[in-house]
Amino acid sequence: MRESPDLIRENTPPATGASPMARLKTPIAWLKIIVGPDWMRTYGIATGMALVLCFTGANGTNALPLAPRFLYWLSLMAGGTIIAQIAGRLLDRYTNLNLWQTITVMMLCITPLITILAWLVTAGVNHRAPQVETLIVYIPPVLVISLAMTGLHVLVSRQPVQSHAFATAQTLEPGVAFRERLPFKHRHADIFALAAEDHYLRVHTSAGETLILMRLYDAIRELDGIEGSQVHRSWWVAKDAIADVIRSDGRISFSLKGGLSAPVSRSYQKALKQDGWL
Repeated sequence: MRESPDLIRENTPPATGASPMARLKTPIAWLKIIVGPDWMRTYGIATGMALVLCFTGANGTNALPLAPRFLYWLSLMAGGTIIAQIAGRLLDRYTNLNLWQTITVMMLCITPLITILAWLVTAGVNHRAPQVETLIVYIPPVLVISLAMTGLHVLVSRQPVQSHAFATAQTLEPGVAFRERLPFKHRHADIFALAAEDHYLRVHTSAGETLILMRLYDAIRELDGIEGSQVHRSWWVAKDAIADVIRSDGRISFSLKGGLSAPVSRSYQKALKQDGWL
């Protein structure tokens, strides 16, 4: 259910020693956590799940008319997503867990909260006061649905393959397969970064930039011999092109040769730290 920030703007760094919690006290900071930069995808998945549960009449809701049934599931999916967004972003900010540890802690944190939400919403739909003795009944379905939602987000947000130095022959020009796709003046230039733009790829090199029709995922697979990594779902960066690491308000970006700035998504930060990039 989590989504990590994708688009980065360079902001004035916080005061030295400022508490991370202090930066979360503003309404805008909390709104960014709840909505997230990929809010259309995040809440689109929640809405799609609500439609599936509505039309299947899951958990005995087929007795409700269609419209109230959809509103019931939509409120649960949206509310659960908000809870998961907050929990996930706080875990990202204050812990250094791997994927499966994060999922485990997430489920332990959000299941009780979403269970209470489902308990209260169900009581409201049935126009009766919530009964404490029925609370435990909601735990199994909430756990199953939360796991399904988390699995969907992991699949949708999975990291594409990263590229590092794979060339086996010293005489082979690094990234030769990819270079053949570039205009002549860019073929032997240093490749600084790739940035996805819809179906196109903007290639930043020491000879300037050029635009080619290609997917980022496919381009990365042709960059054998160039030590680099995907740092964002829309950016790949060559390690030698990094001039500086910019940290601002809990966000990270790379300052590259040629005056470029590449955002670093939270989903890639742990791997980049392990590889010594950060």
